[in-house]
Amino acid sequence: MKTSRVCAAVVATLAMFAADHAFADTPATGGSTVVLNTYSKVWVTGDDKGPNKIGKNTGAGTMDASFAWDSVAFATDKSKVTLGTVFTRSDNQANNNNSYMQGGFALATLTDKGVVPGPEIALPRLTGERTFMRPLIGFTKNHVILIAASEDNGINNNPQPVLYVADKTSGQLTQIPNSTRGANNLNKPTNLIQQALKNGIQVDNPNNQRGPHTIQQVNDNTFVVGMQYNNQAQEAFSVTVNDDASVKMNWLRRYSNTAQHCRPQVAIEPGATTGFIAAVEANNQPAEIGFRVSEFNVETGARIQSKIIVRSQPNQNKYVSEPVLGIIGDKLAITYGLSSQVRQNNNGNGHAGGKKIDAAVLVNKADLSIVGAPILGVGQYGRHGSSFVTGYGPNAEPALAVISGSSTGTGGGFIQMYPLKADGTLGVKDAAKVYQVSPFSDVANVQARGKRNPNNQARGFINGLGNVPNPGFTTDPAKVAANFMPEVKSFSFSTVTGYSDANALAKGLKNSVWLSLVPASWQEGITTVPGKPTDKPGTNDDGTGPSPRSTSPGTDPTGESGTSGETDVVPDGTDDATHPTKTRAFDGQVNDGCSVASHGGSTTSSFGLVGLAVAGVIAALRRKRGEA
Repeated sequence: MKTSRVCAAVVATLAMFAADHAFADTPATGGSTVVLNTYSKVWVTGDDKGPNKIGKNTGAGTMDASFAWDSVAFATDKSKVTLGTVFTRSDNQANNNNSYMQGGFALATLTDKGVVPGPEIALPRLTGERTFMRPLIGFTKNHVILIAASEDNGINNNPQPVLYVADKTSGQLTQIPNSTRGANNLNKPTNLIQQALKNGIQVDNPNNQRGPHTIQQVNDNTFVVGMQYNNQAQEAFSVTVNDDASVKMNWLRRYSNTAQHCRPQVAIEPGATTGFIAAVEANNQPAEIGFRVSEFNVETGARIQSKIIVRSQPNQNKYVSEPVLGIIGDKLAITYGLSSQVRQNNNGNGHAGGKKIDAAVLVNKADLSIVGAPILGVGQYGRHGSSFVTGYGPNAEPALAVISGSSTGTGGGFIQMYPLKADGTLGVKDAAKVYQVSPFSDVANVQARGKRNPNNQARGFINGLGNVPNPGFTTDPAKVAANFMPEVKSFSFSTVTGYSDANALAKGLKNSVWLSLVPASWQEGITTVPGKPTDKPGTNDDGTGPSPRSTSPGTDPTGESGTSGETDVVPDGTDDATHPTKTRAFDGQVNDGCSVASHGGSTTSSFGLVGLAVAGVIAALRRKRGEA
């Protein structure tokens, strides 16, 4: 074992000790700083799903969980929030193609007393290898909609976007009157490409492979979905699910023909007439051109403007990847990866296989011009991160939230908040604005090994969603004592896939789905610090009631101050992963994030466990400042 890995393990042990004892010396009622714990609990266990093995097409328990909350219903009933998640799961029986991968989803209700889990639904067993991949979920006035790519599409074995409709209360599937699979066939999802043809939409090569990647709600019943075509082009479509569960495709558009392995990301502001789509521009992998952003008309899909925002520099061994965009006022906030190639990954059609850091950049919506310089090392991990926009702090000021998780599966998931500065630019990276999402997360281990192409293109996904209201928020002294997280106005919502506990980690075979609610905005006039993931975030025995108190200095919620360089990285990975230093360089550029020199196939839990400890490091730093 290399010295750097031994050092990393020692750091992990010390940090974990600090995490366990950071607030132990302060009674729950002591101090005036409010400790904002993350509500995090296993929502869907994967431990009992599928065979006790991991390999091609096992599904590895659960993976690629997507999620949404029912803003349509909340508009008329603010006493509760319906939460939903959809995922690819392992089945206990292989289908006709020797694949254990199937679909599932679950519902829950957030009230003023906490989270009440609802039904977990196993979707019907489908045929093919890729039965229900990269699933997406949304809520209409009457239904839950579930979209995924499936070989079981009624046409051929090329994965195509399909859709189920389910009841919002019971979770039971609803008949689609105009289903392409037959009006009375509940067991087969309708094919959205065939529905587009029925609705008179011209579709290039309609029998070819297509896969959905992101979903954005337009109104009560309509959604826009970003879609990858044949691993070579970026597209999007608009779909409406009517009150009677009938389906209509409104448009399907192509935004680039040069977009290999692109995974298009869509962002639309509520009520906006235009939206934005981002994806890599590439003839090969790693992406040798850059990433493109296009603005489009929400009603028709027509492109308004398009531009390559950040270009790769192959002559300098720099390649961009995985852009994710959100909208902050008159700007787009985009995170992306920056890699250097040191080897080809298997057949050459996957990752760059080299050092990787994450970056963020602001872009003017009006002309797609870059605002200021990109910021490097924005997350807590460098691989396969994501981002979203949320309100943050006592006034819910706009912020970019960068979410990232462990590539080995042995570490947790984390959010780094970047509130905007007064001048509208991204704030300073601050260790005091790191919030732990879940005890375990997995973006490149179990999930990747259980897919159709293990050790090739496979990856796991970690995402977040901002501005989920808390029905338990109150300043009424009579209610504070028994409400759920009463100081918190809104949450960042995430369903992270990872090990369910230490026993599952020891087996290393399956992942579960964690439901996580991370405090994002809170009551005016109080001082707060991030806490830890727990299913009992309050001081009452059942987890309700006031948050714990501490004597730690509070977090500055503005974007003007930070502590960049103190705890700006969670070392993670295998083999030649670099050890952390206060300032990292990426081919001459400053990097405050994690770089990975190569991506091996084995895992080393002592090294990856550093990911579990970042909250302790941060807490220890705060204590140190408070004692100085």
